[in-house]
Amino acid sequence: MKTQAKPIHRLISTILLLFALTLATPVAAETVIVPIKLDYPLLRHLMLSQLFNSADQSAEILHDPAHCNKVFLSDPRIREHQQKLEITTHVKASVATAIFGACTSLFNWEGDAKFITEPVILQGARSVRLNVLTTRLYNQQGQIISSGALWELADGQLQSLLSRYEVDLSPSVNELNKLLPDVLNRHSAQQLKGITDSLSLAAITVEADGIDVDVSLQINRLPASPQSEAVLSSLEMQQMEANWQRMDAMITFAVKHYASVTHLQDLREALLEILLDARYRLNDALAMPVTRANDPVRHWFIDSWQKLGPVLRRISLETPGHEPMLLISLLTATNALDALDRLGPSIGLDISVEGLRRMGRMLIDQPGIDPLRYEDAVDPELRRLFQLPTSPEPIEPSRYNFNLWPIRSVWAKTDDRLNRWLPKKSELHEYLPKIRDLLNASAEKTIKQSKLNSSTTKVYRHLLLTTAWQESCWRQYVQEKGKLVPLRSNTGDTGLMQMNERVWRGLYDTQKLRWDINYNVQAGAEVLMQYLVKYALKRGEHKHQGGVDNLARSAYSTYNGGPRQVSRYRNPQVASVHKKVDSAFWKKYQAVKRGKELQVAECLGGDATRIAAAPEKKSTQKKSSRPKLEKHSAVAGKRLGKSWALAQNKQYYTLQLAVFSSLNAAQKFTTSNSLQGVVAIVPMGKGKQDQFIVLNGSYKKRAEADRLKQRYKKLKPWVRQFKDIQL
Repeated sequence: MKTQAKPIHRLISTILLLFALTLATPVAAETVIVPIKLDYPLLRHLMLSQLFNSADQSAEILHDPAHCNKVFLSDPRIREHQQKLEITTHVKASVATAIFGACTSLFNWEGDAKFITEPVILQGARSVRLNVLTTRLYNQQGQIISSGALWELADGQLQSLLSRYEVDLSPSVNELNKLLPDVLNRHSAQQLKGITDSLSLAAITVEADGIDVDVSLQINRLPASPQSEAVLSSLEMQQMEANWQRMDAMITFAVKHYASVTHLQDLREALLEILLDARYRLNDALAMPVTRANDPVRHWFIDSWQKLGPVLRRISLETPGHEPMLLISLLTATNALDALDRLGPSIGLDISVEGLRRMGRMLIDQPGIDPLRYEDAVDPELRRLFQLPTSPEPIEPSRYNFNLWPIRSVWAKTDDRLNRWLPKKSELHEYLPKIRDLLNASAEKTIKQSKLNSSTTKVYRHLLLTTAWQESCWRQYVQEKGKLVPLRSNTGDTGLMQMNERVWRGLYDTQKLRWDINYNVQAGAEVLMQYLVKYALKRGEHKHQGGVDNLARSAYSTYNGGPRQVSRYRNPQVASVHKKVDSAFWKKYQAVKRGKELQVAECLGGDATRIAAAPEKKSTQKKSSRPKLEKHSAVAGKRLGKSWALAQNKQYYTLQLAVFSSLNAAQKFTTSNSLQGVVAIVPMGKGKQDQFIVLNGSYKKRAEADRLKQRYKKLKPWVRQFKDIQL
């Protein structure tokens, strides 16, 4: 038995030895490339500040002791040429000779100097310099000047000028060096030192939009953790919430800061679009499951900064006194986070509070200013920068106070009941027309501040009614545990218009969105108008198949999904859940367009036919000579008119009992016959004269209508579908 055990012992020993050798073998380091984009406007800005820094932005390249000859360069232009850097400047020269102590002019000359250069990184350096490969002078006719007095004066000086040009990237590399330990805190101190020591400028390439400089670093992947896929604890969830709020605050601060330093409204609107899209996507990220290995909010934060970069670059370059290289450090840090994030969870990337604060200092480092401060309060400056209408000021305190928020509303005198009303089914006939009035009033108020044409104005009115129907079934409140509370989704959508509190933080008052139905409706009306004008109209959605109604569909897609979803409603590849939402909106919109907005009662468990039968508010319009049919007193059964007929499902059936050429004749018919159930007298146009048809009942199935047809067989009734009557 002992002799048989030896091979087993040897096998076990060999396995343990191999395992030990495996542990002792260092894991190959991963090379991470962090790009620094130096676009041509930035390179030109730096060149002007270094070489053309006189009052008139020119550079004198000739130092003639006699001061007779002068050569000035100005207006540098930079572009890519065959993977090299081509720099062209305007040249203005005055060539003279000294005779008896005075300068005698020989000639004046203007043309261009063109340099073909190669950007290089010197060994061990953290800056970019230019290696001049060729220099050419061109006269105004485009001919090369390669000899003569001017060439002899300028040749050496031209190359000397460009040799002084340098793009110093050490501040960006140093900031990256400081940031990495704050976002890779699962690595040991020794590992972090190895990472930061490995930072170097690795390569440089000339592209069509600028030069790309690669920063290289070496990093080892961390061993897999058994807890990496574990759901976060309650404490970790609290920490994550605090972190995403700081992230959102930092993006908001950057947007507001850069919007305030530019006077170009198109750039401000580009910033607002990025901010709104970021917040819509933040909601999506927060709804996703989070583990220690996967943090969708981190992906959202990095991606949002990547989208902000180009706009911030442009504003930084166009703003006097604004140092663009400070922004480059922040964008380089963002690129580093993106590169590390793409390597997956084994890299151990974690954007900690310390990391966020360090990035915040790259954005602005001034005492008393905290770019990570998260606030819910309305920011008037933020609203002003993005040209949102001034928020309505309350003119009178409401008589009603709630536990969470004292209601103050400009509509307090008109109908304060809506701010405490959760209607029962029996109250819908009174409640829904009041909500319709509120929505229509908000629409008219918003329209007055716009410049829409008549057809688009009509679309907007339908859009507001439909959006409120789609979002909340015209409800501001619900009942929970016996208490009246605002209607809120688990993602923070609030009230009748389901205004998202995270998306509109700082732009609208979140408490008023919850507790003031008038404020909530007006906020939704403003947002829909912004989306209709600045997105749907501006991008020509009405020019696609479907015409002007596309504006409503597009504005709603944007309202539901953010600015990047302007054309979602017509995208065949859209996710099924979004397709379902847009389809439901379109169905409701068509009903509203036909005057059937009170069918909203059905999603509240009510009967649309009863709501339509309720007396409507008196019109202030001039009386028509046409007789009104909606206010007849009941004679035999419940008598209604055209609004009832229009409110019915177009697929349902009714009995047409008779047709008359006058209203009086139709009324006498209903009085003289024992008609039961719902009776309606409906005018139907025929040429220049109306006819009046008498209808009885509304039936889902034809068989029901056929059975009741026997009741009036002497009248020879006609079974018809409402779709034929509603034309």
